[in-house]
Amino acid sequence: MQIKLNDVHFRYKKNAPAVIKDIFLTIEPGTINALLGLNGSGKSTLIKLLAGLLKPTEGTIEYDEYDLKDISIHQRSKIFAYVAQNNIFNEDFLVKDYLAFSFVNSLKFYQTPDKAKKVIIKKYAKDFKIEKLMDKKLSETSGGERQIISIVAAMLQDTPIIILDEPTSALDLLNQYIVLSALKKISAEGKTIIISTHNPNHCLYLKSNVILLNKGSILKTGKSDEIVKKDILEDIYGKNIKYSDELEYKEISF
Repeated sequence: MQIKLNDVHFRYKKNAPAVIKDIFLTIEPGTINALLGLNGSGKSTLIKLLAGLLKPTEGTIEYDEYDLKDISIHQRSKIFAYVAQNNIFNEDFLVKDYLAFSFVNSLKFYQTPDKAKKVIIKKYAKDFKIEKLMDKKLSETSGGERQIISIVAAMLQDTPIIILDEPTSALDLLNQYIVLSALKKISAEGKTIIISTHNPNHCLYLKSNVILLNKGSILKTGKSDEIVKKDILEDIYGKNIKYSDELEYKEISF
């Protein structure tokens, strides 16, 4: 499913300056796409527009030939899964029960997940290293663990497109690796991934397409090895940006 943004603008108040402006963008099926930029560059706002949580002030967002504003909420749940930076949980649920809710878009009224779906839950729990959390209440998990749980829930929704807003922001280095490596694997299976990040190294690891944002507009787009370069990024991140071999220490990454 192709996604097209046609001259998209967005402002939070009628007479306020646009925080998203002049966005023309095409996202092809089966690709990983990273919105990269500083805090306040418009990444999260653009993610929310793609997820239909906000409506463009001007322009259109199309999923194939359908305008997003004309797609019902139920139909959207079959097209894309969305993971926010800060999800709101009912903390009394067990993790395994919360994950089972991910199948609601494919179940009939009063139907519950069958054994096959429970096997899928166990597979993703293993892939994301959360087997030990399955019988815990959400209230007994850490903020980083909850972020991973919400990402697993999005995977279980089994949509062709997954939209994630800063999915690694609350995660330690090990869990960043677990999540990003899982996203690479899922993309290889044909799913479209859209993430926002402030870390250029994540784009390189994912070998993603990069949409470089600055003050609400697209500065450049291209493959990560074309965009994540000092001469391009220093226009946004400043002249102190360096390659790892220019540092006084060896940078540790995954």
